[in-house]
Amino acid sequence: MDKAKFGYTNIDSKEKPIKVNEVFTSVSNKYDLMNDIMSFGLHRLWKKQFLRACNLTSKKNVLDVACGTGDLSLAMKQHKSDINLTCLDPNSEMITICKQTLINRGFSDVSYKVTSIEKFKDKKQKYDLVTIAFGFRNFTNHKKALQNIYELLIPGGSLLIMDFKTPRNELYSKLFKFYTLNIIPKIGSLVANDAESYKYLGESIQTYFTPQEISSMCIESGFEDTHVINLLEDVATIHIAHKL
Repeated sequence: MDKAKFGYTNIDSKEKPIKVNEVFTSVSNKYDLMNDIMSFGLHRLWKKQFLRACNLTSKKNVLDVACGTGDLSLAMKQHKSDINLTCLDPNSEMITICKQTLINRGFSDVSYKVTSIEKFKDKKQKYDLVTIAFGFRNFTNHKKALQNIYELLIPGGSLLIMDFKTPRNELYSKLFKFYTLNIIPKIGSLVANDAESYKYLGESIQTYFTPQEISSMCIESGFEDTHVINLLEDVATIHIAHKL
């Protein structure tokens, strides 16, 4: 039986997508508010840096994986309205919010897929750019996801992954660990009435891969010319990998 990490718990890999889906169904209505509170608004600055790193140009085919409520998807369309954008997320609640957000802002030319990146196939289209913002750690089979993304990209295409990391400073690392494991669930309880989901999200940050491990997985999946941008606060990174 294959195992997968669900926070600090090892579970049957078949159970993980079900449990993760339950978490995001539970948090969907308060997700954006909680992100603002938990990150003190820093996630918005990080996503601006991420958007710059995407180097968007007109008519690009873009796949936003684990799009969630669509804040990055919206930012990309606002930056370059004529990109061909597909939003993908395994959670139907998140996709519904994402779709409504984009329609409300005047973007009706977006495609939506309710599935995981491990299962997603697109025989009709290849992509210039694939983005994943704060979703990679929630995947079940990370290597399979990367291999699938590699196949979905055109030669010369790029993958960008943004997610949390453990700070390099020892004291900062201890404070960050205390915050993610103790404070975030309490905030989740107060704001979203859901301590348990945010307990998982905090644990998923602490059990996430190191930047070196992610780079190695990208290279093993066929990507070349990989590099990492450490964000200013040293609790998040942007990985950039290219298919040559």
